[in-house]
Amino acid sequence: MQATAENGSKSQGFTSWAATVLDGWGTLNRETARNTIKALRLTTYATHQVLEGNVFPAMDAVVSMNEQWNASLLEALRGGQGLGGFARETRDRMRAGSRYERLMRIMGRELYGSARFAGETVLASNEYLKLTYIPPKDGVERQAVSLFHAGGGIPYGDRIFRFLPEANFYDRFLERGIPVYAVELRGDRFEINYSGLTLDRLIDTFAEFSAIAFEHNERRKMVLEGYCGHGMQTLAFVAARPEEADERFSVACTFVAPYDGRECTELSQLSLLTPDVAQEMSFAMTELMGGYVHADAMRFSLDLGLKTLFHKTPLGHFSAGWAQTGYAKVRTIGDLDATQRRDLAGAYWISAESARRFPIPVGLARFASKLFTKGISKQGDIPFSYKGSPLSFQTILARTKLPLIGFFGGRDPMIPDRSAYVVMPVMGDRYTHVVHPNAGHISYILSPKSWAPGNPKGLSPNPVDLLLARAAGK
Repeated sequence: MQATAENGSKSQGFTSWAATVLDGWGTLNRETARNTIKALRLTTYATHQVLEGNVFPAMDAVVSMNEQWNASLLEALRGGQGLGGFARETRDRMRAGSRYERLMRIMGRELYGSARFAGETVLASNEYLKLTYIPPKDGVERQAVSLFHAGGGIPYGDRIFRFLPEANFYDRFLERGIPVYAVELRGDRFEINYSGLTLDRLIDTFAEFSAIAFEHNERRKMVLEGYCGHGMQTLAFVAARPEEADERFSVACTFVAPYDGRECTELSQLSLLTPDVAQEMSFAMTELMGGYVHADAMRFSLDLGLKTLFHKTPLGHFSAGWAQTGYAKVRTIGDLDATQRRDLAGAYWISAESARRFPIPVGLARFASKLFTKGISKQGDIPFSYKGSPLSFQTILARTKLPLIGFFGGRDPMIPDRSAYVVMPVMGDRYTHVVHPNAGHISYILSPKSWAPGNPKGLSPNPVDLLLARAAGK
């Protein structure tokens, strides 16, 4: 009987071992199958996006240029501008097309991020970031609150907020008497090594710099703001260090921020279709190869989702110049009109060169990846941690009194307002959801007239008016 018991025990042990092996084998097979399906879907998706975002637009551009040339020739033959005029127009189109990329890389680079403000002063800096104080416009009554712009690392660089002297983000507050405390990168990657800039380090910087700004602002509470990718970085700071945020700010707001990135389908598809093991391997290799997400890979993934690959090709640049003959006569920045200034600065902002100057550190990329693949839970949990402690909107709700405002553009192809739906039941009446139907992703920066008080076609509600009301407890 003892032998029988021993045999039974051995049999059970073998059965348990076999079950464990089979279960592990089954799990491995299931994961392999899922990743294989993901890879096939990714291939199909990428092929479709390349065709729609590059091949077909290139064909359309060639056809369009040919149609324009034929129409001009036909007009000349019918006695319109004459053959001499046709020859000059063709020459100008060819010259403008061939010069456009060079003008963008030289003049566009000089223009992009060129806004400077009277009296701006750097109050503090660390190895990655600086805190700049920008006083209100001369002759404007100073408001009781200030804006704390929580900047940092985003694709193509945070100089977009200083886009042009005539079109930038900060002026909209300065002209209403609201000083700005701006957290910004100290330079590009060829000046500063940003590979060590993680979410933890960014949160600590917000804490450090907001304390300095709070004292400089005579301990008066400020408005905390984050734009686009900065939005969730900003709210991660509030969730990580709620007492400090509550002490220094009266209201928090985001502009076009991807709260739950899964809802931003044009941007999230590539991440959702990439096998998990491939993403983790990519991040691991990135850490070994310098600590930055490869700029061209980042740019390609964004352009793939938005179907904007063609616009950054040599043919895309040529066709842009071909359609605007005025570039044929441009010699200096002074020759540019307002439209050309904005065009060249914008083209440089989203260019390959700009992407390489301002790549994303892998630490911040991991945080963004989690938002676009895991998203925000129904309970308000943020899929990341700060120094090992989980982050959640529940913390913001329970440990601060801050009202939160989310501003979204109804014409934003990248960040739809539904990305914030998940936080509405969590934050309740502490959250205000604002959609401006005619605004796009960077309209808040590029359309200064839409901010003008009393403009019947402007932003309604006006962001400044709403922020002032919330800051005053209304």
